[in-house]
Amino acid sequence: MRLEVSHEGLVPGLTCHQSKGREWNKVGVRLELSDAAALRKGLDSDDEAHRALYVALTRARHLSVAV
Repeated sequence: MRLEVSHEGLVPGLTCHQSKGREWNKVGVRLELSDAAALRKGLDSDDEAHRALYVALTRARHLSVAV
């Protein structure tokens, strides 16, 4: 899936698993309520969902935004 951004062209829409090992200047991450709660409490490296969230949030070189 791709989103069209008029001044930047096409923006890829990827799962966190597809994005692993890649980086972009800006990243938008769709957070579920449980994701936001986990971020407030702190991520647990033993929890697979928390590890996936960490991967998604660390793909940006400069800016991560919740969308």
